Amino acid sequence: MGRQIAQVLFLILPLIISCRQSVPVVPASGPSAAPAKVADRTFDQPVVVFIYPDNQRIDSIKSQIGADRYFALSDQKGAAFSKIRRLAGKEKVSTWSGITGKYRFKTSDGTMIDIDLGTSRQLWNLIMFNGKDSPVIVNPDEALQLFKKTFNLKKERKRSSFSKPSPVSLPGDSSHFQTSFPDEPFEIIPGIRETTLRLIVFPGQESLPMRNESESIRVVTSFISPNRRFWLEFDNDMFSNTDRYYTNGVVLGYSAPGLTSWKINRLMLNRNNNSVVHSSISLHHGMFTPLTTKEPPPMHDDRPYASTLYLRYNQVSEDADAGIMIVSAIEAGIIGDAALGRLMQKTVHSGIPSNDEPQGWETQIKNDLVLNYDINFHKQLINSRYTGVYAVGSISAGTLYSNATMGINAIAGICQTGLTPLPEEYDDLSASTGNWQYGFTGGLELRMVGYDATLQGGLFNKNNIYALKPGEIERLVAAMHIGLFAGYKKLGLSISQFYLSPEFKTGKQHFWGRVGLNYGW
Repeated sequence: MGRQIAQVLFLILPLIISCRQSVPVVPASGPSAAPAKVADRTFDQPVVVFIYPDNQRIDSIKSQIGADRYFALSDQKGAAFSKIRRLAGKEKVSTWSGITGKYRFKTSDGTMIDIDLGTSRQLWNLIMFNGKDSPVIVNPDEALQLFKKTFNLKKERKRSSFSKPSPVSLPGDSSHFQTSFPDEPFEIIPGIRETTLRLIVFPGQESLPMRNESESIRVVTSFISPNRRFWLEFDNDMFSNTDRYYTNGVVLGYSAPGLTSWKINRLMLNRNNNSVVHSSISLHHGMFTPLTTKEPPPMHDDRPYASTLYLRYNQVSEDADAGIMIVSAIEAGIIGDAALGRLMQKTVHSGIPSNDEPQGWETQIKNDLVLNYDINFHKQLINSRYTGVYAVGSISAGTLYSNATMGINAIAGICQTGLTPLPEEYDDLSASTGNWQYGFTGGLELRMVGYDATLQGGLFNKNNIYALKPGEIERLVAAMHIGLFAGYKKLGLSISQFYLSPEFKTGKQHFWGRVGLNYGW
């Protein structure tokens, strides 16, 4: 009997030992469950968070109240969001846009606050967080005053008497602009493609509702300037007591809001932001001669005769909040004898007894097409009541000029020194009258030259008697200008002096002057 008990204990003992050992965990055949997400986004800096309904909520509310009522509600909330977004940009407060979800905020003392909007009955929400206090969930319709309180904003200062745009400016000069604070970029949820809707508002029209019903749609407004302007510029090197190279130029221009409705504007560049837009059309004529016109041209180591005549359509898009202005233009016309340079110079010289008749116009650059597209980018560096400084870059491509420039421009005086401010009401864009403006402008630029038809001949007609070869062209050219301007009410006058370093290997530096007349209303 004892022997049988011993055998049973011998069999049970290994089972007891194996049960006391750790049993390995066998993973489930299916995918493991992911841990619950604490937050869709964490913020530790001052921010205004714009929360939109997700697709499920949009479909639900549409089925309850109907699509028309939903979009009316969406327009209302979108307009409120737009006001707060613009105010946040002016006050340099970051913004972020997302959909209903979980968000975490970390204050400066390390406190964590989690907000779950999944159960919120409000479809559109604003969360304001100043970085120190607990974030506040706000109804968009009631957000304006709470924004100022949350971020401890002071009362807005009264506008300066120089804050409104004036029609008096340098003829053809785009350096009279005013700016505000830089705006934060519109941020959307990663993976969702942004769609921008542009509202173009002409003088006398009411602004349309700011539809912004989802986080992937952004609405911007282009306010068309109501100001009209006529200007005339006359360039000539006689102001520098020379008669060579770029010897004469005339520009006749007109700017009006109606020009912005032309279909050609589809080819122009606009800021992807709220902006003020100006459009103009101008006629340009230029004459170029060798070092001397009193003798037949040497046909080597000198500039050929040339003349140009073209129309330029120009659009200016000013984003005052970001301090950025984009100028885009299309030029179309002709280079050659059809531009009437020979006729004009011979007529002028024959009418002045002391002038000799120019010799050698028959060797000028042959007739060819002028078709160019230009883009100019201006970024405001300094803006004060009396001074504005701007970095400038441009690219020109086409049959007349292909080049790129970079430089700096400045303006100072009792005048508009910044970009046109975005209007709170459209009447703010109306031209002011009854005040003097005066000051001076100056600038320096470096130009990288790719092609110059006035030196090398047209792109299509190669039957020139004389033209410079590519190896004879200076590829880096420096230019400077300085000028004075004054205006009273609708009338303005300007004088400027220009300098250009040699454009070809054997060339000389060149100076010329400009007189401009401007009438704005």
